[in-house]
Amino acid sequence: MSKAKNNIPRAAIHVGAPSKSFSAAEGYEPERRGWDENTYRLKNQDTNNHYDFSRKHLNFEINSRGEIVPLGSNPVPLHERLQKRLDELKFKPYMDKNNPLGISDNSPNCTVGIIVSGDHDVLTRLAFGDQEVDFTLQQSNAHVVLKQGIKDWALDTYRWACDRWGSENIIGFDVHLDETTPHIQIQTIPVAKTKARGRASAKYVHKDDKSKVISHKEWKKLPEEIRSNFVKTEVERREKECVSYARVWGEDKYAVGKTYYQMHTDYYNEVGHKYGLERGDDIAMLPGEEQRERVHKSKAVLEAERQAKDAIARNQMENERLEGQKEKMAGEVQDIKKQKESLEEQNDKLAGEIQNKEYRKEKLEGNISQLENYAAALDIKEEGLIVPTLKTDPLVKDAWDAIKEELGKPIPAFGQKEWREERRKAIKGILTNMQTALMQAKDVQKQDILKLGKALYNKAMQNVRAIIEQNKQLQKENGRLTEENDVLRKRIASMDENAITRLRDKKDAEIKELQERLGKAESEAIRSGNKAYSEHQKAESAESQVREMLDIPEIKEIWEGIQQKKEAFSKQIDKCIEEGIAAIRDYADGKDNDFQPKQGNAVAWGIIAEAFKYGLDSTDEKQRRMATGYLLEKVSWTGIASEFKRDLTAARTRQLCDAMTVTKDLMANLLLSAGGRSGISTGGGGSNGELTNWDGTKKKTGWGI
Repeated sequence: MSKAKNNIPRAAIHVGAPSKSFSAAEGYEPERRGWDENTYRLKNQDTNNHYDFSRKHLNFEINSRGEIVPLGSNPVPLHERLQKRLDELKFKPYMDKNNPLGISDNSPNCTVGIIVSGDHDVLTRLAFGDQEVDFTLQQSNAHVVLKQGIKDWALDTYRWACDRWGSENIIGFDVHLDETTPHIQIQTIPVAKTKARGRASAKYVHKDDKSKVISHKEWKKLPEEIRSNFVKTEVERREKECVSYARVWGEDKYAVGKTYYQMHTDYYNEVGHKYGLERGDDIAMLPGEEQRERVHKSKAVLEAERQAKDAIARNQMENERLEGQKEKMAGEVQDIKKQKESLEEQNDKLAGEIQNKEYRKEKLEGNISQLENYAAALDIKEEGLIVPTLKTDPLVKDAWDAIKEELGKPIPAFGQKEWREERRKAIKGILTNMQTALMQAKDVQKQDILKLGKALYNKAMQNVRAIIEQNKQLQKENGRLTEENDVLRKRIASMDENAITRLRDKKDAEIKELQERLGKAESEAIRSGNKAYSEHQKAESAESQVREMLDIPEIKEIWEGIQQKKEAFSKQIDKCIEEGIAAIRDYADGKDNDFQPKQGNAVAWGIIAEAFKYGLDSTDEKQRRMATGYLLEKVSWTGIASEFKRDLTAARTRQLCDAMTVTKDLMANLLLSAGGRSGISTGGGGSNGELTNWDGTKKKTGWGI
C-alpha cells in the first residue's frame, strides 16, 4: 500500500465490486484452503503475486465468536457459509430461464468483499516487530514469530466491522501475512432491516377491559351497539432482515460514494488513529493528474508502462555508465601526463642531487686524507711532550731577593770568616730550595702536557672514525641514487612522444566509440518511449471507439447479450471443472479399478474446461496433459490416507487424458460458445478411447465427446 503525500502513513480500504456468488475455488483463495508449496509456486508464476509459503503459518482468521484461530480452521468452506446465511435470510436469487443452473444477470448482489490494509512499514512493524523478514521470496521466513500488535489491530478492525455490518453477516474475516503487506480480507453480506410487506393489521381493544382484543372480522360480526365499546388500534408491521446492497451501500453511485467517505472517516476515528494510520486521501480533492493515475488500468496497459519505464531506466543507467567510463578514461590520460611530468621533475631533481653527492664525496675524500694525516701526526708518545723552558722568573726572583738579603747583612769587624761561612750556607740553602721548587714545577707541567696530549689524541680519533663512517654511508647513498637515475633515464627514454600520441589516439577512439554507443542508447530509449506512448494512445483510442460503439442501442444490446452468454459459458466451464474434480474424488473414495463411464465423461470435460480456462489447446496432447495437471492440483486429498490410492487416481486421470481424442470441430464449437454464438453440451456419443487397466489389460471407456 502506498503512502500519501508527505509520506504520512495512512490506512487503506478497498471495497470490491458486489457479486451474486462466487465459486468454491474463489472461496479457497482467501482461506488458503488446500494450498501447499506447489500451489504457492504456481500462483507466483503471475508476476503480480508475491505469496510466501514460509509465512503461511502466520496467517489467521477471526471466527464468529471473535476468537483468533489459524487460517482455514473453519471446516465449512466460505462459499457454503455464504449459502447457509442466505438460506437463513430466505434469500432466493433470480434464476436464468435459459440456463436453469445459472443465476440471472438481474439477480440482486448478495455479497461484497472488502480489503483493509495500510502503510507497509506500520503494518509490518505491528506484525513482525524488529525481526528480519525477507520479502523477495529468496530466503525462508519460517523463523518469524507473529507479534501481538497485528492481532490487536485485527481485533479492533473486526469489532468495527461487526458494528457496521453485523457479526452474523461477516462470513469471512481472514488476515493474510504471507504477502507483501499484511491485510485483512472481509467477506460480507449486505443485510438491512425492512418492514414486512402488506397492510398493517387492525385490532380492536375494549375500552374498559384492555385484555379483550379482537380482530377486524370479529369486530364486524358484533352488533352495532357493542361495536362502540371497542377502540381501533393499528399494529405496526414487523421488521425483518433482507439482503439489499442498495439499502446498505447506497441507491446510486453518489450515495455509494458518501458511504465510502463516511466509512473511511469512521475507521480512522475508531481504529486507524490508535495505530498511527491517518485517514486515506479523498480522491475528489486530489489534482487531476493524480486522479488519473489512480484510475484502474488494465494489466496490458500497466505491463506496457512498466516495460517502457524499465527500458528508460536501463538506458539511463547505461548512459551514466558510459559517461563514467568516458570521464574515467579522460582522467587516466591526464594522470599519465602528470606522471610523465612528475618523472621528468624527479629526474632533474635526482640529477642535481647526484651532482651534490659527487661534490660532497670529493670534499669528504679530501677531508679524510687530511684527517688521516692529522691522526698520524697526533700519534705522539708521553716522552715527546717535554716543555723546553719553564717560567722560573718568580722562583729566581724570590731566591735572588733572599740572597741579596743575606748579602746585605753587615760584615763584622771581627769574625769575618764565620760571617762568610754563614752567608755561604744560607745562600746554599736558598739555592737548594729554589732548585727543589723548580723541579716540582717541572713535574706539574709535565703532567699537564701529558693530559692535554691524551685528550687531543682521543678527540681526533673519534672525529676521524665518525667521518669515515659518514663517508661510507654517503658512498652507499650515492650508489642508490645512481641506480635510480639509471632507471628513470630508461623509463623517460621509453616514454617518447610517439608513445604518448598513440595512447592519446587510442583513448580518443575509445571515447568516440562510447559516444556512439551513448547516442544509440539514447535513440533506443526515445524509440521505446515513443512505442510505449503509441501503445498507450492505441489503447485509449480503442477504448474510446468501444465506448462510442456502445452508445448505439443496437450494438449495446448485442454486446450485452454476448457478455451475458460469455458469463454463462464461464459458469458452465467452472461447473465442468467442479464436476471433474468431484468425479476424481469419487473415484478416489470408491473401490472401482477404473473410472465409470459417467465419471470418465465428467473428468474428460473437466480437462477440456481446464485447458480452455488457461488458454491451452486441448487438441494438443502436451497442452492437454498440462491441463490435467492443473485439474489434479485442485483435487483435495483430505481424508485419503492411502498414498497408493492417490497415485492410482492420478495415474488413471492421466491415462484418460492420453486416451482422449479432441477434434478441431469440438474446439471451434467451444470457441463459438465462448463468443456467445452457440451452446455447449456434455451429452454422450462420439469416439470410444481405449485405456489400459492397472494390470495391463485393455478396456473401452464409456465417455464420449
